Amino acid sequence: MISLRILIVGYFHRSSLFRTYYNTESKLSNGFIRAGHHVICFSDRDHAREATVFGSQKFGASKMSAKLVETAEHYQPHLVLFGHSDLIEAETYDRIREEVKGVRLATFCVDAVFREQAMTSFRKRAAKCDAAFITTADERALASLDIPREKLHFMPNPVDSSIETARVFEVPRTGLSFDGQFLGTGIGKREEQLSFIQEHLPKEYRFTHGGRAFGSERLTSTEFLSRLTEAPVSLNLPLDDTRADLMPYLYSSDRIAQLLGQGITTLSPAQSKLSDLYEDGLVEYKDRDDLIGKMIELRENDELRQNIGRTAHRIAHEKTSVTAVAEMLLRVSCPEQS
Repeated sequence: MISLRILIVGYFHRSSLFRTYYNTESKLSNGFIRAGHHVICFSDRDHAREATVFGSQKFGASKMSAKLVETAEHYQPHLVLFGHSDLIEAETYDRIREEVKGVRLATFCVDAVFREQAMTSFRKRAAKCDAAFITTADERALASLDIPREKLHFMPNPVDSSIETARVFEVPRTGLSFDGQFLGTGIGKREEQLSFIQEHLPKEYRFTHGGRAFGSERLTSTEFLSRLTEAPVSLNLPLDDTRADLMPYLYSSDRIAQLLGQGITTLSPAQSKLSDLYEDGLVEYKDRDDLIGKMIELRENDELRQNIGRTAHRIAHEKTSVTAVAEMLLRVSCPEQS
């Protein structure tokens, strides 16, 4: 194996004391290192804010881009991997190629394809890169991005064994604080879905939600990961469960890795067909009534819930481990080096 130098450009939240240390950028850094490579993490938004006395990302973008080029010049990376780096100026990519001969450029996106602003930014980054990765495999949706298919690749949400550390499937339901929960924002029709769930579950079912839905507080850092493990069952709710186009094939936010990677039995809409990836480690539901029925079944049959959670944990850590995902990114982005 050839050890490579990899420069990851993304938002590492240095200014907020790394409160989202479980984000995809940070996980991929761990994956590359475990695969035997060296990594430098360049936090674009932090550098941009620090570049002006006003702390403005917009006005600090040029100086940040200059620092990125300078970093690439002295580090001489084999690969520069861009996350959701929408502050990077277009000519910066060309300047990096000028300063680092033979460098490969790649980008990834974990946003949904129906987020137009995010896709516009992703499309611009992809145009400057040798490879682009996205967390959906929906061919119809991907065709709308107008990115050459030979350049565009599916990337599963990575699971990190040093971050997703819990094994909730080992804990009896009665030993946990709740029977089921959802932690996430209430945007779209999420709150409507949650209201339906609360109204139709039996009174004895201990269901909770948080993470900004219904005005609840945002959860970050280790508190967020810990709160996820307080229930044996969790919901992977779409923004709108009435629209198939908002549930593209194999798409989920990184919530799916945080749940399955910790052995939490997860219910996800069947329209996304995530079972094609996670097999029997995922419980799929067709509609809201089906969801309620399966939540009740998993409460009444704790052995079934534990078996599914155990399968989910194994598959997530085997098939979508951050090391495996990082190695896949390298094989595609740097075929001559891997």
